[in-house]
Amino acid sequence: MYPDYSESNAYQRHLRDAIGERGYDVRMVTADTSLPLLDAVREHGRPEVFHINWLHRHFVTDSKVLTALLALRLLFELVVLRALGVELVWTVHNLVEHGRRMPRLELGVRRIAARLCDRIIVHCESARELVVETYRLPESTQERIEVIPHGHYVDSYPNEVDRETARDSLGFDDDQTVYLYFGLIRSYKNVPNLVRTFSTLDAPDARLLVVGNPMSDRLESEVRTLCSKDDRITCVLEFVPDEEIQDYMNAADAVVLPFEEVLTSGTAILAMSFGRALIAPRAGCVAELLDGDDLLGYPPNDPEGLHESLVSALDADLEALGEYNRERADTLDWEGIADRTVRAYARGAR
Repeated sequence: MYPDYSESNAYQRHLRDAIGERGYDVRMVTADTSLPLLDAVREHGRPEVFHINWLHRHFVTDSKVLTALLALRLLFELVVLRALGVELVWTVHNLVEHGRRMPRLELGVRRIAARLCDRIIVHCESARELVVETYRLPESTQERIEVIPHGHYVDSYPNEVDRETARDSLGFDDDQTVYLYFGLIRSYKNVPNLVRTFSTLDAPDARLLVVGNPMSDRLESEVRTLCSKDDRITCVLEFVPDEEIQDYMNAADAVVLPFEEVLTSGTAILAMSFGRALIAPRAGCVAELLDGDDLLGYPPNDPEGLHESLVSALDADLEALGEYNRERADTLDWEGIADRTVRAYARGAR
């Protein structure tokens, strides 16, 4: 399984462990060599399955020339692995890199890679449709796509702090409605717009907590400046250790994910795993996590959608919505997901 982010990525850890419990010898590989995929095979032996995640990490850079060279290397390695009889599996977590440094070149590589893979895994039916359309996949390749949900994070992080203790530690009162943004802060996640939109709410008892590590100094400065203009907003712009996630999640009434674009969201699954209500655009796999009549989901292209959902949340039964989300998260168990993944491996075998 490549690349190896298992130390910091709970999704990959759970998937690795659950597949391993089903009889597979799972090797996590990351090789900083000239031919990382082939060198991993040389080190560990020819595998039955080579499962790739986050394809763009393998070749997209800030340089067009270097990106093109690394793309050729990637496609060469995939062709050689196929010739060796290795089954290629690719989980598509995003249509293209969110930073969109080389979108046209990257998209071309992804279209070729999709045709070279024996199995393509996506996390929902909406993602399947988007992958087929975006990558212009012929019917023969479409048949190789497997829809396997993203697993929950119910047991991934400590969760022993109750609501009262969490709020006391962060300075929130019991009767305040606390919205939380949690996760990496990148341009496409639209955090500045969330802060501006929240500031227009006529809700003295509402609070916004922005927690996450900005991906650039410019973005950090923008978010910090916007937050400072409203004393109802608190920002914690830093990496959050695993044991502190519970403090922010359990202090919140609703988690807000105001993404401009989304295919799969691990943060949405995290919020549901902690039993939090979810405010997000109905797009990609997030749309399938939100009920069709849920007032907290909004059309992604509606400029007033986020504001209306924030207002609706003030009168909603957020505790009941959070309990329902936790029940849904419980159904996304890793055992079932591993079973489906292993079956996908078997169906892709040549």
